[in-house]
Amino acid sequence: MNPNTKQLGKIIRDAILRVAPTVGRKRPSTKAIYEALKAVRPALLSEFGGPVKCRYAGCPPVANRDCPRPFKVLEYLWDFSFSRFDIPSAIEQCGHVPHGSKYELLFVAESELGTAHEICRDLLKLLEARTSIRCLVYRQPKRLKERREFEARMVRVLHNHAYFERSPGIWLFIGLTWADQTIECDVYTLNDRLNEIVPVQLA
Repeated sequence: MNPNTKQLGKIIRDAILRVAPTVGRKRPSTKAIYEALKAVRPALLSEFGGPVKCRYAGCPPVANRDCPRPFKVLEYLWDFSFSRFDIPSAIEQCGHVPHGSKYELLFVAESELGTAHEICRDLLKLLEARTSIRCLVYRQPKRLKERREFEARMVRVLHNHAYFERSPGIWLFIGLTWADQTIECDVYTLNDRLNEIVPVQLA
């Protein structure tokens, strides 16, 4: 297992558990999940160098020294992402990427707390990302047997994609369950043979 998997998994789990607990059957808000995912930024900055820019729907306007005013950040292909440099610099709308550097996606996440079909659709979508780290935040079944069956389905979905085995990268599966005033978060990744989703052992 890549050591970064455990580090990132712990950061995300701890941030998710700090989210205000749900009331009744209400699921965690998308905004709260995105705020939790933002916690990995320092780890990405340490691993890849900066600048590391965040992007998600509802992200506050961002200042760019080459833009006359803060620009609105829109969702870009995936629900949530971190990149080296921002899109206005990459497309030379405001400034540019410095010589010798490249714009690249570092971390891409999809969050889906709906049905199994919707979750697997987002999982397939993650496979289209050219990135080092992919993260799926999803609603996992509460019963262990159903949970394992769904994990096996997700592995099959990954292998249904022609390019999965060529560049698997780091995968994080953040399984959420919730009830009145409680939220539970389990972190998984792929085993070395890429044929099973396994728990990440966190302190």
